[in-house]
Amino acid sequence: MKGRFVALRRPYDADFELIEQWLAPESMTAVLTTDAGGLVTARQVRELNESGAMRHYMVWLLDEDRAVGCVNYKRSGPAGCFEIGGAIGEADIWQRGYGIEAFTLLVDHLFHAGNAHRVQFTTAIYNRHIINAVTKAAFVCEGILREYYFLDGRWHDAVLWSVLRDEFYHGAEIAARISDRYRLPDIIPERDKAAARETLARFLAGDRDTTSIGQFLNDRPAAVAEREQVQ
Repeated sequence: MKGRFVALRRPYDADFELIEQWLAPESMTAVLTTDAGGLVTARQVRELNESGAMRHYMVWLLDEDRAVGCVNYKRSGPAGCFEIGGAIGEADIWQRGYGIEAFTLLVDHLFHAGNAHRVQFTTAIYNRHIINAVTKAAFVCEGILREYYFLDGRWHDAVLWSVLRDEFYHGAEIAARISDRYRLPDIIPERDKAAARETLARFLAGDRDTTSIGQFLNDRPAAVAEREQVQ
């Protein structure tokens, strides 16, 4: 998955160590992603990916050819429902649009290739960068989780955001008309899908006896009669 500035790729063994460093309890990244309450180890992240409980993608900065953060997703509730998270791990390159593009790629992937119906995430109300970005996107504010995160000696609210499949595609159509926003390409081009359907339609419209369906329908009465004679 590649955008204009970043690409997403599966993590290698060394990447799990990077994630542990980025989410160390004393790091600002952990504070903003609300992971500061506990130690996140490379082993834990690896085990989550190996078990399938959570999937991580490294955010790869194309111009500099290096990993600068990670995004993740996990199933949340019934099939088709996902929860996402992640962050750019290096504070000196925040607010350059890398994180927004990384999350856009992830959400595109879940809806376009993961058959997602709903994607949600939770952010602390003190994370002004994310609040500023998400209020301009297709995500809907579903509610406030009162006093959900503890920081700087007191409790802070959290905000739950979500986007449904039809909302996402409607928003994507609007964005495509007013900008060159990146969208994931189809794995199989639409013209190839249409050609396959046309070929099958022509085949089925021909001599039914040449299809497996036709052979089944023609052979079935004889097979039934033979079975009845045996009984």
